[in-house]
Amino acid sequence: MLIKCNGQEIDTIHFRELTDQEFVQLRNELYKKPEIAKVQKQFKDIAGGTVQNSFITDYYVKDLMYKTRVYYNKWSIEEALNCKELLGHFVAKTEKNKDVYPDSLTLAEKVETAFRLGGKGIATKPANFPIKTVDEILTRYNPNNNYYDFSCGWGARLTSALKNKINYYGTDPNYLLTDRLKQLSNDYQETVNQNTLVDIRSQGSEIFVSEWENKIGVAFSSPPYFYLEDYRVGNQSWHTGVTYKEWKEKYLEPTIQNIYKYLINNGYFILNINNFLDFDLVGDSKKIAQRNGFVYIGDHQLENISRINCKKEFNDNNEKIMVFMKDTATNIDQAKIELTYGYNKKRHFGEISLF
Repeated sequence: MLIKCNGQEIDTIHFRELTDQEFVQLRNELYKKPEIAKVQKQFKDIAGGTVQNSFITDYYVKDLMYKTRVYYNKWSIEEALNCKELLGHFVAKTEKNKDVYPDSLTLAEKVETAFRLGGKGIATKPANFPIKTVDEILTRYNPNNNYYDFSCGWGARLTSALKNKINYYGTDPNYLLTDRLKQLSNDYQETVNQNTLVDIRSQGSEIFVSEWENKIGVAFSSPPYFYLEDYRVGNQSWHTGVTYKEWKEKYLEPTIQNIYKYLINNGYFILNINNFLDFDLVGDSKKIAQRNGFVYIGDHQLENISRINCKKEFNDNNEKIMVFMKDTATNIDQAKIELTYGYNKKRHFGEISLF
């Protein structure tokens, strides 16, 4: 069966004809939000120390994730859901293996599984960042309780900041996303009776915010990997026609320069990034950070992060982050020792032993 949609095509043996009614009903089910009671329970559980945020993600940003096309896919999930033949392809996949797609699941749940397990090259949802990793970073590198997330992502880093009662400053050009994250923050704080400062701007991190100068203790994010993902909303750092050189000059370097201005003395700049195809994002980011005043402290290991690695594989369970410090030549050696050997540090939420 040859399926054509939006100028792309696939030839597949997996296909089932859907009626117009089946097509509309299934689309509606796939876009359906979880019950708000489940979201509120997850808020309370996270405030109590857990890290599971699937209902939160699906409630606030699932439809925006559906808009995003990962570079190796022909379509975004949104585009696939707008094409009856493509949706019929994924429905047919769910009928082949009862162990993977048991009858206990609804058809929508089965199709979501099919996107996750069998959508590579066709349409898949972008990965979210693990709250557990953000918890670790914000516990260990948090000199003044002010955290800047220079690429807001899908809300996991915001959720961790709320969980740990750390002031959150964020920028993202996806104006639909930033509105959703503001609502997430309001709903979380109303649910758990909390009043943490959240300041999210609908703009790229390359644009300077004067109010944040010399205010931030730690800047940590996982920014766009050049053209790895096309988010389709807002003035993104990459769109068709932008070269890698232009991306570095107009997005990456101005972002790092702004972070240097935002950070307090001995504040941390922490970057989760990986090499992609033939692009040396790690080496280039390190060079740019160092020539703009940052001192490289070392690598901090992150585990179980679903992002693209240099072999074009989706899961990279050995990804690293780079840790830099704003150089005032006072605490650099101690920071290197702490990064290498680990340490115990008392925070407002108790005694934390990370190693």
